[in-house]
Amino acid sequence: MEYARLGHDMWHMSRQAAANFAAITTDPLVENLSVGIILVDGEGVVRYLNHKSEQILQVGRDAVVGKCVYMLPLRTAIYKVLSENCRDIPIEMAMNGLVIQAKATSVLCSDGSCIGDMFELRDISTERQDRRRSDEFVAAMTHDLKSPLTVIFGYLDALKNDMDEQYLERANQYFSEIERNGQRLLGMIEDILDSYRLDMGLMQIQSELCCLTGLIEECCLEHAKDAEAHGLDFAYNVAPSIPSINADGKQLKRVFANLIGNAIKFTGSGGKVQVSATMNETEVMISVSDSGIGISARDRERIFTKYFRSIQAKGYKGTGLGLTICKAIVEEHGGFIEVASSEGAGSRFTVRLPINPRI
Repeated sequence: MEYARLGHDMWHMSRQAAANFAAITTDPLVENLSVGIILVDGEGVVRYLNHKSEQILQVGRDAVVGKCVYMLPLRTAIYKVLSENCRDIPIEMAMNGLVIQAKATSVLCSDGSCIGDMFELRDISTERQDRRRSDEFVAAMTHDLKSPLTVIFGYLDALKNDMDEQYLERANQYFSEIERNGQRLLGMIEDILDSYRLDMGLMQIQSELCCLTGLIEECCLEHAKDAEAHGLDFAYNVAPSIPSINADGKQLKRVFANLIGNAIKFTGSGGKVQVSATMNETEVMISVSDSGIGISARDRERIFTKYFRSIQAKGYKGTGLGLTICKAIVEEHGGFIEVASSEGAGSRFTVRLPINPRI
């Protein structure tokens, strides 16, 4: 009698579980979720996979639905997920070239009884790639911060020991190198700080009347020697009619300096770098063009992404932050920045700033 009643109760619970699972699996919202959903009943039988789970696990639902978990092939991705204990703490695992976060949750009836488990799968590959880039950035930045400091201290030691008749001539050369490397170090530190400010929403613009013509020409003059040292044809043309605007001159100078510096860095000897500034009735357009390595069509969409560096930039020093910060500064001024480029055929970055910005 007891066995009969127990069998009846189990049959009733199984029927109720099936009804509850059916309600979930027929919901189109569950089927079209951007996260993978797998339902396993109290007997360990796979009852449902949504479309995202099929994509992540590279398995068709017909091959697994209705089968007990322990009957699934051991080497399959779905067995790897369902056999892990991920109820209390989500776990991460690599499969099929992706990084997946899996978490299990009990599925309860209205009376509070557990009828099975729901496994939630999230593709966190992009987040992990961003974290890896961040880690690589910190490692590279640590090395790059040491390099100019080593040069600075080396020249300072040389200055202390060099006291002959040619001291003044060599001292001027040393001081020039110290200043150049010190400015390079300062720029890196500013990039790190601005990256933090961007993440925290603390980017601030100090607006005052700014002479764009003088600002752009100053940037060009400061970079002319670098262009000459790289063997480049460097030219700039700034329309004299460009008016002063309310802007943060220091921040805009960083934008122009970054774009011109990149153009010089990514253009080989014998190439050209040109800077132009024009205006229309509503905006000022500042363009920096080069005949350098260019950017592929695929990478152009991500060129302003934090830490991203195109394949073409491999081998060139950089943090992957400069263009992200430039974009943020320009947008804070009510403008925008755009790029036209093709691989191997140079690039043109154009900054558009409103004449009457609302900042």
